[in-house]
Amino acid sequence: MRKKKVTMGDIATAVGVSQPTVSAILNGSDSIKVSDATRIKVLNKAKELGYALKQTIRHGNTHPRIALVVNSLNMHDPFINAISAAKTRSWELDNLLVVFDFEEDEEMKQAIYSEIEEGNYQGMIFASNTPKSISPLEGVPAIPTVMLNCFCESPSVIPAVVAADFLGGYRATNYLISQNYHYIAMITGESWSESSIQRQKGYQQALVNADIPSHPDWIVEGNWSVKQSYLETLKLLELTPRPDAIFCASDLMAVGCYQAIAKKGLTIPNDIAVMGYDNQLLASELTPSLSSIDLPYDEMGRKAVELICKVPMEEALPLIKIEGELYVREST
Repeated sequence: MRKKKVTMGDIATAVGVSQPTVSAILNGSDSIKVSDATRIKVLNKAKELGYALKQTIRHGNTHPRIALVVNSLNMHDPFINAISAAKTRSWELDNLLVVFDFEEDEEMKQAIYSEIEEGNYQGMIFASNTPKSISPLEGVPAIPTVMLNCFCESPSVIPAVVAADFLGGYRATNYLISQNYHYIAMITGESWSESSIQRQKGYQQALVNADIPSHPDWIVEGNWSVKQSYLETLKLLELTPRPDAIFCASDLMAVGCYQAIAKKGLTIPNDIAVMGYDNQLLASELTPSLSSIDLPYDEMGRKAVELICKVPMEEALPLIKIEGELYVREST
């Protein structure tokens, strides 16, 4: 199992102080007054847990800058986690991350490229708020570049960091199989969505490997919608035999699935198990709590920065897929 990345929140919990206190200590800030004893405890706990302490090497009075160019973004988009993690990792490596949102405007994008070209940036991360295949990047500045949450179908010299959605779909389904569920349905996202396509392929591969027939009627489109997932779940519950587990391609669709199961007077997981995907905050707040595959945006953001900064690591591959952890909760 991949080792979980240690966060400032983990250190704060272990020591018994607030996260802002930990942040101030690890970043050498004097904005918060703390005792020497607390400072030592935090630093020792950070080392004990294996937290990557911020480098102290400075480059004069300025910090090297990394540009992150994204097609569109809002504060409610889960992809904001990748941006936040990239910003934090950049600062840990003594860099400033500057975010440019071109809002799907090609003219604005080219203006941003010109700004980056003239601004002495040490590298650029080109990001998409949704996973997808894109055309080869054109007109990009002549600096080290990494793609984040997107990739080129054709051979590309630009490395890309994406989520391992096929493996996530496989892992979710394989876990349900290991728990002796054999009539496993799936509610997918929109048919054109790369993440939904890969999660469905992983689901089907797990069934094939377990020699379990895949019934076409058991794969339905929820279109990332609570309401559509609710309606499709009602249809699944009328099938004979009735599915004993449902794998939802997102936690949000699992909400609609929960509602339909309750509507039919059934209980989770006694009558039917439910598996989600994304591991959003709501997964642990549902009743019963929802088992889910983590969408590793945090680690993806960090990895993209490390590639730009050439942090000692394994040899970079053209396409780097980050696996999300399985969080088992009450729903399975």
